Amino acid sequence: MAESRGGVAGRPRIGIGWPLAAGVALGIASFCADLVDGTLRTVLQFVASTGFAWGCAAFVAAFPARTRRGAAAAAIIVLCTATGCYYWLNLPGGFRPGGQFGPLFKAFAYWMVLSIAGGALLGPLAHAVRTDRARRAAVAAGVACGLLSGAGIAIVTSLLAAGNYGRAGLTEGMLQAAAGIAVATWAFARRREARDWAVYGAAALAACTAGALAWSAVESVPVTGF
Repeated sequence: MAESRGGVAGRPRIGIGWPLAAGVALGIASFCADLVDGTLRTVLQFVASTGFAWGCAAFVAAFPARTRRGAAAAAIIVLCTATGCYYWLNLPGGFRPGGQFGPLFKAFAYWMVLSIAGGALLGPLAHAVRTDRARRAAVAAGVACGLLSGAGIAIVTSLLAAGNYGRAGLTEGMLQAAAGIAVATWAFARRREARDWAVYGAAALAACTAGALAWSAVESVPVTGF
């Protein structure tokens, strides 16, 4: 089959420049969030070192993709690049007195596997929200809503269940949850085709519950990470 500079004839080329750049920026910002204090740390952690931030970057990068495969590739590239960049920047810590490479490599492998899995989920969901028929797009948007807001909901529910009503922790969790819901709703609302808001609402409600449980399980594993 003939190929052009744009890729295989009849198929759009998957551009990796934007996902790579987004992944590098996300990894560096997440690393920097560990080095600063005060308000700057709070801001950087929210925009670059939370489950919402990483999921949102993958979802948004995948949204314009022309094909489902391209969307999955874009999301995976963002998350894997960010993970690799973050742990590469943390690598010198293993050379310091008392530093250990074992836990670092374990965390890197764990989050890399989750990056691939998360990208493989979020990418096709973003594509479905933009291009599928109304009902399927609504379900996809609802599932994406649960994935993007799940980390924040998990934080809030775990704090409340433990009787911890500290303002900082609850605020962080609620901001993540609200931002995740806002991004998924925005993506669904900007569809050019028909929208089924009732299906979206039902799917989002179920997915937020499932997403919170999934994130609780993810973060229960004792490795260095978010």
